[in-house]
Amino acid sequence: GFFGVPIRWKGEDDPFTTSLCPPVVTARNRVGERVREGFAAGAAAAARRRRRGAWQVAMLQRLRTRPWATWVAAPLAAPALSVWLPLRLWAPGVAGRLERWVRERLGPTPPTLLDWQGQSPTPTDGECEGFSLDEAATRVAATLRNIGLVDGFAPLVVGLGHGSHAQNNPHRAAYDCGACGGRHGGPNARTFAAMANHPEVRSRLVAVGICIPDDTWFLGAEHDTADESVTFYDLLDLPASHRARVAHLQAWLERAGSESAHERCRKFVSAPRSPTRAAARAHVATRTEDWFQPRPELGHATNAAAIVGRRQRTEGLFLDRRAFLVSYDPTLDADTRILEGILTAVGPVGAGINLEYYFSTVDDERFGCGTKLTHNLLGMVGVIDGAGGDLRTGLPRQMTEIHDAMRLLLVVEQTPEVLLAIAGRQPIVGELVVGGWVQLLSLHPQTGALAWFVPGSGFVDASPTRVARHVETAEAHYANRLDALDIVTVGG
Repeated sequence: GFFGVPIRWKGEDDPFTTSLCPPVVTARNRVGERVREGFAAGAAAAARRRRRGAWQVAMLQRLRTRPWATWVAAPLAAPALSVWLPLRLWAPGVAGRLERWVRERLGPTPPTLLDWQGQSPTPTDGECEGFSLDEAATRVAATLRNIGLVDGFAPLVVGLGHGSHAQNNPHRAAYDCGACGGRHGGPNARTFAAMANHPEVRSRLVAVGICIPDDTWFLGAEHDTADESVTFYDLLDLPASHRARVAHLQAWLERAGSESAHERCRKFVSAPRSPTRAAARAHVATRTEDWFQPRPELGHATNAAAIVGRRQRTEGLFLDRRAFLVSYDPTLDADTRILEGILTAVGPVGAGINLEYYFSTVDDERFGCGTKLTHNLLGMVGVIDGAGGDLRTGLPRQMTEIHDAMRLLLVVEQTPEVLLAIAGRQPIVGELVVGGWVQLLSLHPQTGALAWFVPGSGFVDASPTRVARHVETAEAHYANRLDALDIVTVGG
């Protein structure tokens, strides 16, 4: 999610920095962006956007804290809103496109340049500007080793962060990247790609056994999981030799986005039952703009497992969007330190997500926060029901109503002996496994044998009793189905 690059991020027109990292990590490296040279119009537009944003914040604060300001503002805004609100309410898709068009005309988004390089040592305030080349090489090497990408590089390697957007949704952060603290992960992907492209970083990687070919280019991007769009960063720096590859990839991602939207529509009750790919894509995009829509996304609802291993293990499987897929190659991890680092992150994060959904599902009024339809923001720190009462914790009913309450099934491609040793060395992993907060399944790297951890008994044989059936297409399996589906193999 954050590509092993915890940063304090400041976008070109952001008023302050934001930590993009897991909550248990402290980001100390400030990374930002600036308008590229030669784009004076873009810089002026960015300055206007900053001023407009500051004015909007100031006005909002005045309206919230000074009752007389509301009496003045409401009559002044009424003529414009009398035209705009009906459009926003009854044609949200059209209104969203019109808003974006107006924003671009008032202040077009300028091309920016990433500032990620800095100097060590760290200043006395505990933060530093960017990363040194040694720090960058260390982080790039760690991330590449974690996912098993140390050789056989393709000409184009894309780091794809994710985030979401929606209108009128106080629980929006729950749809963003958990590894980025409930924010967007695009800046992390962009920073990682810039580091991996730097010639001096690559020369340092050679010294630790990772040789990235000269014709390999890393590209940062962000996937909007609400409308399935993908935004690429720093395309102006893309070598001419890679432009056709990126265009080809963009066409693939457009198709993948439409396929993903089609799968997602089966779980939305208000979606058309048998939409075309284009209709499904239009439907999920419109949901994000609709003020009436309490379910712009379903987030991690129905998540059941995290599968840590080589992606060949899950290739060709239809998992019904119910599994985190964590890449790990046991053949590159002789001392198992890589897996130990992965499990200390994936265990708490994955288990935390499932337990959050678990408790919010089994008691949505006490552990969850009930329905979001009556929620009001309180001080920008939380929500309350209506006009009073305590702050509500947990997830709203609109995020959990289709969830099966279960604890995370953690499938790890490693031997039982190694997993027991890691659980013994890492208290946070041991507590989750021995305490039964996660269910642990060992997938032997050589034999493929399965073993199930039973608290108090250790690992026991878990040989499958049946083989997954085969379907020609995923759609043939999920069409017109609202319930949870079996795992099947798909295609050739």
